[in-house]
Amino acid sequence: MREKGIACGVMTYNILIGGLCRGKKFGEAVKLVHKVNKVGLSPNIVTYNILINGFCDVRKMDSAVRLFNQLKSSGLSPTLVTYNTLIAGYSKVENLAGALDLVKEMEERCIAPSKVTYTILIDAFARLNHTEKACEMHSLMEKSGLVPDVYTYSVLLHGLCVHGNMKEASKLFKSLGEMHLQPNSVIYNTMIHGYCKEGSSYRALRLLNEMVQSGMVPNVASFCSTIGLLCRDEKWKEAELLLGQMINSGLKPSVSLYKMVHKVKGDV
Repeated sequence: MREKGIACGVMTYNILIGGLCRGKKFGEAVKLVHKVNKVGLSPNIVTYNILINGFCDVRKMDSAVRLFNQLKSSGLSPTLVTYNTLIAGYSKVENLAGALDLVKEMEERCIAPSKVTYTILIDAFARLNHTEKACEMHSLMEKSGLVPDVYTYSVLLHGLCVHGNMKEASKLFKSLGEMHLQPNSVIYNTMIHGYCKEGSSYRALRLLNEMVQSGMVPNVASFCSTIGLLCRDEKWKEAELLLGQMINSGLKPSVSLYKMVHKVKGDV
């Protein structure tokens, strides 16, 4: 563009830098930032946010933090987006102390954590089985006047179910109705998986039927896990009915699933 006499603005460079970051060409992206300086322009907050996000995506936190410090030393002020991006990056590499330090820093700069900030932290603590800390973040979120949405609850429920804490997961799931929140398909499938992992075919089947009655289609994993559990419990009639329901939903059972149901039916 410059060869044709058309001057590139910072916005144009940001688009190019974003493309390079998406292509994981970080060396070229950084070189382009240096070029921005050479042509008499200054990288803006968007430039830094794009680069920081790119490095956080590939877990290169040292490079992301270096850019963050460079951003501040250049006279620019980090935004909520900058902090959320870095907090998510620290969460990916399981450095939750670093994530919490950033929350303190943003509050010192009078930038209030958002729903996104808290959801990132809840997800991170829940994934690492730090249930108390995840619930503490949820409580802080509510105290700050923010209203958790279905996605926030889905990440908390996922952490509880993955780590087998079905008692707390069940309580939280039931509380959604009290808060007039409708569980989505992700939440239902997560809970069904949790009950299957726990070995509770009755609860898994009850939720699966509730999900269907709500107009949602369980995923293949939910059907297969529940059918497998029913077969283990020798409940072949329920398993056969669910297999038919799976087919009617447009999902294709595996040959091994057919064989499992028919074997149990023949053995009983």
